Amino acid sequence: MDGFAELIERKRQGSLKIYLGYAAGVGKTYAMLQEGLRLKGQEVDVVIGYLEQHDRPDTQALAEGLESLPRLVWRVGDAVFQEMDVDAIIARAPQVALVDELAHTNADGCRHAKRYEDVLEILERGINVITTINVQHLESVAARVEEATGIAVRERIPDTVLRRADQVVNVDVTKEELRERLRQGKIYAPQQAERALSAFFTYENLSFLRELCLREASGDQVRKIEAQELLRPALAGYAVEAVMVAISSAPTDAEALIRRGVRMANQLGSPCYVVYVRRPQESPTRIDAGLQRRLQHNLQLATSLGAEVVQLEGADVAETLVNFASERNVRHAIFGKSRLSPLRERLRGSFLLDFLYEAVGVDVHVANVTPKHVDE
Repeated sequence: MDGFAELIERKRQGSLKIYLGYAAGVGKTYAMLQEGLRLKGQEVDVVIGYLEQHDRPDTQALAEGLESLPRLVWRVGDAVFQEMDVDAIIARAPQVALVDELAHTNADGCRHAKRYEDVLEILERGINVITTINVQHLESVAARVEEATGIAVRERIPDTVLRRADQVVNVDVTKEELRERLRQGKIYAPQQAERALSAFFTYENLSFLRELCLREASGDQVRKIEAQELLRPALAGYAVEAVMVAISSAPTDAEALIRRGVRMANQLGSPCYVVYVRRPQESPTRIDAGLQRRLQHNLQLATSLGAEVVQLEGADVAETLVNFASERNVRHAIFGKSRLSPLRERLRGSFLLDFLYEAVGVDVHVANVTPKHVDE
C-alpha cells in the first residue's frame, strides 16, 4: 500500500491518543478523564469504555461526570473476571472511548488476548480512543527494565501500537512528588506502598524509568513531525538518522542486536531497519531448518518491536548493505561481534571490515554480546 492509499485508509479509522507515564500514580488516568470531561463540555460524545479506578477518590469523582459502559463478565472455571466489552462500545458508537491500561492481558477465552487488540478493533470501526500505558510495557524496553530493576514486566505491547498513535502525551511528575503520593496512600494501600517504596519505587529505578519515558515521548514527536512533512525536504535528511541492524542466518545474538537497534531508533525518533542479506548458499531449500526457524523468530520479533524488516539477496553482503544504507539514509549500523577469532577473521576476511571501508557517513556500532570466539 503506497503512502497516499495508507493515508486514506487511516482517515477511515479512529484516532488514537496515548497518555504515557513512567510509573503507576503519575496521573495518566486522571489526565485521560480530565480530557474526557473537556471534550464532553465541547459537546463531543465521550464514554468510558474501561476504567481501572484503584479505589482512588479523585479518579472516581472525575469518572462520575462521564457515561460509563457496562463491563463484560467473563467466567474461567470458578473465577469471574470483568473485561472491557468491545461489542458494547461498537454498538454504542461514541465519538471517543476512554480505555485505561492498554497493556492489560484479557482473561482466557476472550476474543483478543490483549486489550490493545481490543482497541485496534475499536479504531477500525471509526471510533476514536484515548488510552493509558506505562513505558516499561513497551516490548522494546521491557527487557531492559527487567535487567535494570530486577522486576519482571509480564504485560507487554508491540511498539507498533505506540507508532500507530496520532498523539502521545507524556504525563510527568517529579520522583519526589510520586514517592510522596505513595506515602500518602494515593497509589497503593499503606502496607503495599511501603514495600513499593523500597522495591520498584526507588529513586534509582524511577530516574531510569523517567528518562526512558521522556525519550520515548520526544522520539514520537520527531516521528509525527516527519509524518506530517513539516520538515523542509532540504532539512529532512539531516533530521532523520535511520538505524540499520544487520543479522545473519545464524544469529546467536540477533535478539539483543534488534532490541538495541530499536532503542537507539526510538531515542533518535528515527526508523529502524532490520536487514538480512541472503547469500546464494542460503536459499530456503538449502538452509538448515533449525536456522530458518530461528531467523523467522527474530524477524517476527523485529516486526513486533516496530522495526521494518528488510530481506535482500546478494553474493557480496557488505556491498548489499552499503547500497541499502545509502538508499535509506542510514546513519547508524549495528553489527554483532564476530564469532571468529581475530586470526581467523584476518585470514578469511570480514564483511564488517568491508562495510567499514565502503560505507560513507555511517557510524558503525559493534555490539559485544557474544564474548566467546568460535572457530568455524
